Amino acid sequence: MSKKRWTGLLYLAPVLILIIAFFLYPSISIIRTSFYTTKYGINFEFAGLKNYRIIFQDEVFRASLINSLKWTVSGMLLQLIIPLGTALLLNQKFRGNGLARAAMLVPWITPGVIIAIMARWILEPEMGMLNDVLLRIGVIGDPINFLGSPTAALPTLIVAQTWQFIPFGTLLILAALQTIPRELYEAMKVDGAGALQLFRHLILPRLQPMIGFVGFLAFVWNFNVFDKIWLTTQGGPVNATMTLPVMVYKRAFRTFRLGQSSAVATITVISLIVLGIIYFKYLWKPTKEE
Repeated sequence: MSKKRWTGLLYLAPVLILIIAFFLYPSISIIRTSFYTTKYGINFEFAGLKNYRIIFQDEVFRASLINSLKWTVSGMLLQLIIPLGTALLLNQKFRGNGLARAAMLVPWITPGVIIAIMARWILEPEMGMLNDVLLRIGVIGDPINFLGSPTAALPTLIVAQTWQFIPFGTLLILAALQTIPRELYEAMKVDGAGALQLFRHLILPRLQPMIGFVGFLAFVWNFNVFDKIWLTTQGGPVNATMTLPVMVYKRAFRTFRLGQSSAVATITVISLIVLGIIYFKYLWKPTKEE
């Protein structure tokens, strides 16, 4: 092997070590554990596919899978539409544009734990600010228990999750917007194109790769969210907000069924890997240089 290759491997070594230590080894360990039954993390007994059979017959797993898909898809759509509109606004020249961009970063840099605590206080039925405002302006007659209602809890958390993701999606789409030459805008305006025509025939085609990339990131990020759900509802009420990451945690550290927890985690990881391969192989279309 040439000296240049050894040098390249030497530079890559720290990254490879981190990947092996924090991703590859834990993944192999989880897959291995999914084929064993354990009691309180000890006395491993080989069980074959028993844990997977139990999981696929479990109503909580089915509810968690459905909730995860609702949570992920609904959040992804909101996290594409709102950042797209926000990026289009911030791409305009107006006084205070720089301040607006800086203020927009606040949700993104706020830790998820803080967002969860804020959500619990704001949405509290008796003392929460949101219920107080809605009651004062006459929108509702009685306080709403946003996080305690089986129908309202999941949509409420989706909104909180979307609020944090908006800055990240906006910055990526805004960066793509700013690569579009101003000459193209001027040329289309000279030809009589209005705002709708500019968006449809110029902006949207050039943003499609970035929108697709942001959508994929939003899907994966939403699917793996644990902190906001656990710190607000812990999967309740009546499993209304129970998602796969929350189920993995509960099975592992509340009921100590590590084998079943590992089976759920394995199914989740493999599904996301397959989705990523399909997306980048068949759906992802990078921007072509002109």
